Amino acid sequence: MRLCGPQIWRRYLHHLLQKDDKKDFIPPTNSSETYLPKQGTPMRLRQIEVFYAIMTAGSLRRAAELLHVSQPAASKVLRYAEQSLGFALFERAGGRLVPTREARIMLPHVNAIFEKLSDLKRLTDNLRYARDGHSISIGCVPSLGLSLVPRVVQRYRADHPGMELTIDAMHGPEIVSRIMNHDLDLGIVFGDYTCDGLTALHIADIPLMMIDAEEGEGPVSVTEINPERYIGLSENDPTARMLDMVMEEARIPIKAHVRVRTHFMAAELVRLGGGCAIVDAVTALHHPGLPRPRPLSPPLSVTCTVLFRADHALSQISQSILTLLRSELDVDLLSLKK
Repeated sequence: MRLCGPQIWRRYLHHLLQKDDKKDFIPPTNSSETYLPKQGTPMRLRQIEVFYAIMTAGSLRRAAELLHVSQPAASKVLRYAEQSLGFALFERAGGRLVPTREARIMLPHVNAIFEKLSDLKRLTDNLRYARDGHSISIGCVPSLGLSLVPRVVQRYRADHPGMELTIDAMHGPEIVSRIMNHDLDLGIVFGDYTCDGLTALHIADIPLMMIDAEEGEGPVSVTEINPERYIGLSENDPTARMLDMVMEEARIPIKAHVRVRTHFMAAELVRLGGGCAIVDAVTALHHPGLPRPRPLSPPLSVTCTVLFRADHALSQISQSILTLLRSELDVDLLSLKK
């Protein structure tokens, strides 16, 4: 049966969306006419993929290799994409493809498409691997990932040797993003987080402590801090924001000459003799080589919060992890009173 022009073109567009065969790139040839897409036709996913590959790889040949197709096949898809759009995506100069102004304007939007596709793949992987109920993914801020969370994990594994646990250290905003993308089951952070679709569970108030290589005794006031020696935390850190407010309200003219992103890094600089810092009690207690931390007067604390999706009930695994987390925090907080 001989296909008419529109039927041939519809079949070709269908082939363009298939990815399993190199022949999917080749337009049908059983017609005496050449059917080109009408200008203004939206780009098909396969055309977007070829455009993205060329922009990423830098040449048509390397793009074809990335897509596992022949160079002529990729060239045909590019030509059809340009015909659909009604403008050129690349200038041909000396055997090279040079992106046009329009192509460069399009690229950030195409990047966003492929980021979403990558997110979708990660989401489907996570949903597939979570079906058996034998795994959990936890994200925590770096300070808690150096001592507290490893102790929790070790205790849990001792009682559940067959479980799969994935632990990752990252900062709060990334933890929120990955929870919402189903990439993490639990997040353990400092501070309070408010986000649609997210549940924040208060675990404990962790005292802030002064650490200083120049040892001292008893509680210390922020007014006693030597501004020349003070190592501050990044302004994005909830602890840093609180400390900055306290100092501003007390009209203490302290401006950190050094700011670091993690409590651990601040503690390490103190250990090396770089000055003094105010960090969470977990870091102050467990960072090796530090003198005994000193409490603040008046006391200040940072909230330890567990985050998870609001539309998901906590699994039995997650509940067990939370119980152990509270238990280990209690051990640390009790040691401060001795």
